[in-house]
Amino acid sequence: MFGLDVLLARPAIPLPHGRPKTRVGLLAHAASRDLNGVHAAHRLMEKPDWQLLRLFSPEHGFHGTGAAGEIIHSQTHPELNLPIHSLYGDTRTPPPEWLEGLDLMVIDLQDLGIRCYTYASTLQNVLLACASAKLPVLVLDRPTPLAGIVDGPDLDPRFRSFVGQIDLPLVYGLSQGELARHLQQHDPRLKYLDLEVISATLPSHELPWYPPSPAIGSPQSARLYPLTVWCEAIPDVSVDRGGARSFQIWAMPDLEPDVLIPKLQQPGLRIESGRSEKEGWPALCFHLDPLADWKPVTTATHLLTQLRNQLGPDRLFAHPGARPEFFDKLMGTDQIRLQIKKG
Repeated sequence: MFGLDVLLARPAIPLPHGRPKTRVGLLAHAASRDLNGVHAAHRLMEKPDWQLLRLFSPEHGFHGTGAAGEIIHSQTHPELNLPIHSLYGDTRTPPPEWLEGLDLMVIDLQDLGIRCYTYASTLQNVLLACASAKLPVLVLDRPTPLAGIVDGPDLDPRFRSFVGQIDLPLVYGLSQGELARHLQQHDPRLKYLDLEVISATLPSHELPWYPPSPAIGSPQSARLYPLTVWCEAIPDVSVDRGGARSFQIWAMPDLEPDVLIPKLQQPGLRIESGRSEKEGWPALCFHLDPLADWKPVTTATHLLTQLRNQLGPDRLFAHPGARPEFFDKLMGTDQIRLQIKKG
């Protein structure tokens, strides 16, 4: 079960001081659903000892329809008639007035265990705001498809941003509940935060998959995301975003897949030649064993170096529209890009 299902199976707990219900805020998105696909907001409204007062949403919005980087404005939930405070709009940290009158903040976000996937930054910001407001936090956990996989550079403070905020390796392999505990242990500002985590009872591959963002439509896309996300800063390389194999391919108009494939294979990862659905370009199509213990950022760096050697030293980052500064923010350092450029 997800942490949400475990919570709902608990009996109601009487509140002290005669208060009839716990006043609750919920940070959630489109993937915040129980085993039967019912959204957490609807399920928590059913809890007799809770009163759901406010909703909060991360990047892509509460309903999961926003594009990557799209500003999301606060709104009202059309069915529940509750305010949805956006944490990816005018502010990315809840101000004190949004937390006033709450007894508990509940967080239920499907995450990927990757530093540049912004739900990690949102979690940290909300924990800090709740600690400042002395508001208890309950994290309803969901396992990450990259559980236990650690890879990539540590964060260089010079490149700290919302896509690189936490001081962990780029792929850190923790769920949101595990990350919350880690942050509390290592950040003195969270030392006295009243934090509880309700863990899921099954691993990711045994639970239904609900997309946490529009382009991560399957567990395969989630597991391959840290291999392919760098192309967001290199527009000459397509990842078929929004297609059936979103974030599962690399495609370029002049790519030679058969030349590259023998140089890139590793245990658990199979690479085949194909074409992108959107552009029809030659593509490297990645297939990953669900339980593979692999190094996605190391593999991505090797692949980018092979592309550089095939296409020339200036092709990837000097191409019109390339965003080398965003690549560095995603990586949390400029050293990877500089080393790739040198071959």
